[in-house]
Amino acid sequence: MQYIIDRIVQEMVICENENGSMEKFTLKEIPREAKEGDVLLKTNGTFQLDREATDLRRQKMREKLNRLIK
Repeated sequence: MQYIIDRIVQEMVICENENGSMEKFTLKEIPREAKEGDVLLKTNGTFQLDREATDLRRQKMREKLNRLIK
């Protein structure tokens, strides 16, 4: 399943899942380098950072913002 990190609060990580629902995980469960806005994949109970999906998501967000400010 795919998750997007919405925010990190102390030792909790709040993520949005593929269905749009919010879920909580502990900071220990996710990769150390993960930060807000990153895309995570959970496979066999383990989270992995999906760098390609994260970069694509950020690029789309930049393009939207650029269209709005022009």
